[in-house]
Amino acid sequence: MRIINSHVHMIEIKKVMQKMAVSDLPTGITMFDNLQSTLALINTDVLFAQMDEAGITKSVLFGCDAPILYSSNEYVAALCKKHPERLIGFASVDPKRKDAAAIIESAIKKLGLRGIKFHPPLQNFYPNDEKVFPIYEMAMALKVPIVFHVGSTPFGNLVRLDQANPILLDEVACKFPQLKIILTHLGTLWSDEAFMVVEKNSNVYIDTAAYVYEIPQLLTVETVARLGPKKLIFGTDYPTPFGGKTHKMKDFVEAIQNLKLPKDIIEGIFFNNLQNLLGGKI
Repeated sequence: MRIINSHVHMIEIKKVMQKMAVSDLPTGITMFDNLQSTLALINTDVLFAQMDEAGITKSVLFGCDAPILYSSNEYVAALCKKHPERLIGFASVDPKRKDAAAIIESAIKKLGLRGIKFHPPLQNFYPNDEKVFPIYEMAMALKVPIVFHVGSTPFGNLVRLDQANPILLDEVACKFPQLKIILTHLGTLWSDEAFMVVEKNSNVYIDTAAYVYEIPQLLTVETVARLGPKKLIFGTDYPTPFGGKTHKMKDFVEAIQNLKLPKDIIEGIFFNNLQNLLGGKI
């Protein structure tokens, strides 16, 4: 069975350190617990070893023009060029930049990236703000999907939760019905809202990068039927720790395999749905 992980980060640690001092990081945040063990995963050798252990053929590597998760489009494109059999790249840009749409166009046409990733809370914007609509128009013109972080955002007072509300994407989906939108994390702790947006809008999908224990709780046979089985995309949010545990892609693969769903639906979640979303080319 072919498997692709649609949600992976390779952070540019040195640039993150340049952008943020250690003193900038708020205390008491689970995301930063056992930070050293998480940082050890930000290595392509470790990434590929985890993929092999889990039976994953390829991963989608996100650019992210934001603090903490920063990785440039050039960095992502270079890794994908070096490992084309293992990686597919998605671009990012600060959506508040006046030249944001042009940067995205260049990342897709010149760097060969295949989609766009936004993290509204870390990038401090509202996805239904008309100022960012030119980026959506560019994405439609380029026929590439946009991934939006939604749901729980464990970065303390660095972020605002209302910017991660899935309901904001309903307005975007309505105004841009040809734009392919992927929500993240099964909307974790905002799952009902995220699922409503996915169920209602034919152009909205959602990835499975939730806490492992949430996957069987949320993806019941009935819920999958309501959302539409072709709307679900497998992802793990590597290398993010979940519940204080070091990230293991294999755990996520097993969680999907153990769902009480037909084989063809499982195959769709693991591979076919994203392949179709990317125009049949992975």
